[in-house]
Amino acid sequence: MHLKLVYNPAGGRGRVRRHIAEVEERLRRAGVIVDAQGSSSPEDLTRIAAESSRAGYDRVVICGGDGTLHFAVREFDLSRGTMALIPLGSGDDFARVVGIPRAIRESCEVAVHGKVRLVDVALANDLRYLGVAGFGFDSEVARYANERVRFLSGSAVYLYAILRVLPQFTPHRVRIHANGRDREEEIMFAAVGNTRQYGSGIRITPNALVDDGELDLCIVHRTSRAQLLVTLPLAYTGSHLRKPFVETGRGTEFSFESERPMDVFADGEYLTRTPVRFALAPQKLRIVVP
Repeated sequence: MHLKLVYNPAGGRGRVRRHIAEVEERLRRAGVIVDAQGSSSPEDLTRIAAESSRAGYDRVVICGGDGTLHFAVREFDLSRGTMALIPLGSGDDFARVVGIPRAIRESCEVAVHGKVRLVDVALANDLRYLGVAGFGFDSEVARYANERVRFLSGSAVYLYAILRVLPQFTPHRVRIHANGRDREEEIMFAAVGNTRQYGSGIRITPNALVDDGELDLCIVHRTSRAQLLVTLPLAYTGSHLRKPFVETGRGTEFSFESERPMDVFADGEYLTRTPVRFALAPQKLRIVVP
C-alpha cells in the first residue's frame, strides 16, 4: 500500500509538529510506503491534498485537526481519491463523529487497515465542508477563537470566546428559504450540520448523520443574551432543542440572505458570506474508518 501523508505543521496548536515523526514511523512500521509532505498555508494544503488525490495513492492521509481536514477536502478529487485521517487537532469533531480514535497508534492502525466509508460532503455557496457551518453569534465566536485565543485548547477555547463575544452581540435580521417557503426572522445564529457537532463537542445539530443524504438545520431565534448564555451549555448534550426559541429542520437545501453581509464559518474556518445557499455535493467522500 502506498500512502501520501499530508500534514499541517501548525495543526492542533503545534501538536502536529511535535508528533509528525511518530506518525510517519508508525505508518511505515505497518509495512506501507509513505510519502510525507507538510503545507505552508491553508491554500497550500488544499493544493497538496487535491494533487495527491489524483496521483494514484491508495490513501491520502490527512494529519491535523478539523481545520486541516476542512482545507484538505476543499478540492479533493472525490471520484478518485480515498482519504484517511490522523486527528491531532484541538477538537477533532469529525473524527469523533466517524469513530476515528485520537490516539496516534490507533489512528495510524485505522489509516492502514480500516474500511472505506462513504460520507456526505456539504456545500456553502458551492464551497465544501464536512462538519457544521454557521453564521451569526457562532461565527463571531469562531472568528474570535481563531484570531485572539492562543492560551487555551479544546472546548475551553470556545467557552472563553463565547463569554467575550456575548456582551456586545446583537441579533441579525435574515430572510430564510427552507423547505419550500420564505420568511424573515431575527435570529441569534443559524447552523447547518452535515455532522452533529462542532466546537469540541457542541452537539448543535444532534440528530445529523454524516451519510443520510440530508442536512440538519438549527436556528436560534431572537432571545436575550442571558437566555442564550444559559442555552449554549445545553448544546453539549443536544438538550438545547427543547427551548421554544430553537428551531430545527432537515432538508437538502437551505438559503439565507441578510440586511448586511455576515461571515459564514464551517469546521471552525472562514468559508464565505451571506447570501448563502447550503446544499450537498453530488459525490460523496471516501473516508477510512475503523
